[in-house]
Amino acid sequence: MFSCQKYFSGKAVQNDKQRASNLKRTSFSASEKGAATLEASLILPLFLVVMLLLASAGEILMIHGQMAHGLKEAVCQAAVAEYAAAGRGAGGKALAEISTKAAFLSAVDRKFLDRSGLEGGSVKAAASVRLVKTAKEEYEARITYTIRKAYPFLWPVTETYTQKIRQKAMTGYVPDGDEISEGVVYITPHESVYHTDLNCTHLALDISVDDNVEKYLNGKTSYKECEKCTKYHEGEIACLYVAKEGDAYHTDLTCSGLKRTVRQADKSTLKGVKPCQRCGK
Repeated sequence: MFSCQKYFSGKAVQNDKQRASNLKRTSFSASEKGAATLEASLILPLFLVVMLLLASAGEILMIHGQMAHGLKEAVCQAAVAEYAAAGRGAGGKALAEISTKAAFLSAVDRKFLDRSGLEGGSVKAAASVRLVKTAKEEYEARITYTIRKAYPFLWPVTETYTQKIRQKAMTGYVPDGDEISEGVVYITPHESVYHTDLNCTHLALDISVDDNVEKYLNGKTSYKECEKCTKYHEGEIACLYVAKEGDAYHTDLTCSGLKRTVRQADKSTLKGVKPCQRCGK
């Protein structure tokens, strides 16, 4: 005999078991999602902080690299410029100070430095460049700069750094051995005199530094753009180098257009060439 009570009671037990099983699965799934959300909320801020610190460290390294590069170019060009000025009896020290700051600004990425954590930007850094000449005939350039970094929810970090670099002074070419002889003189392609001293001031180009670059770039002078250095110069031009004997303005003090060609010759083979009034007497 069929029993309705037994049938429905068995059905109810099965339904209760099914609901309990579904409830357990739902509860377990919800707990998994909650744990994942909690982990993400804890790890994400930590990840962002780590990425921020890495980006900040990269920026600081780039600032140090720019400082070192600018200082190297500045001391090299200053050494050459001061030697040229000293050879002419000019104020080499003043010229070195001008060319050092200008060369530094020309060598660095000013836009990056001005947007970075470098306090005062590129101009303040260039103003802190100091150049001295040691007893060993070396130029020592030193730069001091401050980097300040501000982090969200953290105290700002400020640190002052100092870099220095040494460059052997340019003292010119000194012949030795068989090159020093009674009959050997030095001449240039376009001069009608010969020189007995390779370091004669007449053999050194009269080079001046001018930071008023607009008059050259706008064609207000008789000088034209150098096809070797200025034409391919990238970035802002802080100063220009001009030779009194030349017809072009330059952005690179080591440009070959600022060098004079000098060759040795046997004095007995020169006809109609007079001695230099300074060194040939």
